[in-house]
Amino acid sequence: MVRRFGGVDESLRPCALSGMDATEEHYARLLGLESPWKVTRVKLSVEKMRVDIFIEYGELTGLCPECGEACRIYDHSPGRTWRHLATMQFGTYLHCEPPRAECGQHGIKTMRLPWAGKHSRFTQLFEAFAIKVVLASRSLKDAGDLLGLGWHPLHSIMKRAVDRGLERRGNDQIAWIGMDEKSFRKGHDYISLLNDLEEVRVLDVVEGREGDTADKLILKSLDEEQREMVCGAAIDMSAPFTKAIRGHLPNADIVHDKFHVAKHLNEAVDKTRRKEHRKLLKQKDDRLKGTKYAWLKGMEHLGDEALEQVESLAKAELGVAKAWYIKELFRHFWTRRDAVFVRSFFERWHQKAFETGLPEIRKVARMLKKHLENLLTYFDCYITNAASEGLNSKIQAIKANARGFRNFENYRVSILFFCGKLELSP
Repeated sequence: MVRRFGGVDESLRPCALSGMDATEEHYARLLGLESPWKVTRVKLSVEKMRVDIFIEYGELTGLCPECGEACRIYDHSPGRTWRHLATMQFGTYLHCEPPRAECGQHGIKTMRLPWAGKHSRFTQLFEAFAIKVVLASRSLKDAGDLLGLGWHPLHSIMKRAVDRGLERRGNDQIAWIGMDEKSFRKGHDYISLLNDLEEVRVLDVVEGREGDTADKLILKSLDEEQREMVCGAAIDMSAPFTKAIRGHLPNADIVHDKFHVAKHLNEAVDKTRRKEHRKLLKQKDDRLKGTKYAWLKGMEHLGDEALEQVESLAKAELGVAKAWYIKELFRHFWTRRDAVFVRSFFERWHQKAFETGLPEIRKVARMLKKHLENLLTYFDCYITNAASEGLNSKIQAIKANARGFRNFENYRVSILFFCGKLELSP
């Protein structure tokens, strides 16, 4: 039964503790502070729409933040300020001189604060709210405008969130991985990503794509037990990726991804078209003008007009039509189920590719022949880098919304924040 006092629930009646009046006790309860932490003063400025809350530690002993042992309070650090969630639309700030404990084992250490993490200028509740706002916003600028924060403090919140998430991420088994590269800055600056294909998440990112970059990426993302449990890896035909997987993932089948094969074939078709178009223009023939995207699409994606155009040019036995036919024919490679038949199909396709006489098509055919065994492993694993391609699209949107990144570490934090599926909240 609820006891009432003066017509009001007694549980809601201010109950001042020793050393605190009703207002200070009210804010102490809202902040979840327990003795010996106490609110000593609350300052309200209506003109500035601001509430300042002053907190002190009221004991001579405390706990070492490293080992948790009780020890004496040595002194207090200089006063600091933390931004908290708004109170009735008033900006709210906490002020405290953090106590430092003298531990016999670890020396003099600043004690942990119940409302904020180490090195943070914001309370945990504010950081949790800011993380939700950033995740729901189109860009960091939009989130910053809503929160009243600039880029640097907002990014510091994201970095701490990512650090927490990576610490919390366990060593669960990851069976299928994808490795991919993506441009970073203009020119030839790249990053390499390791993705969990089943959970569709980025495990980690490193700068570069050459040398021992792939080795660093695998060792950074997976512990020894996890590396032994990886069953398959979908990658392009990158030699560093292949070498790193063979060196660090002893039980993983290497699958050369179908999306990258399609990319190589499309590039061969487009190079053939451009070369032939220049040759025809010299003869005042512009039949290939405006046909670029028709050759890059699959037959089922062509409209009636584009399909009629392609068929008409094919009858003229143009080289681009032959290249397009070879590209379309290879798509049937992935629909086979019997490994012996797949190998036989590839040999026939390879022969037809060379019979075209097109140097760009022959180059791709030689490359696929060289990597045939890792193309055939697809029929053991049935994995692709489709998840990685989806993540790449999301990363591209992050990069575009941020207007690019000058610093790799900032880029990495943003990728893991939005694509890592981490537990981010304090």
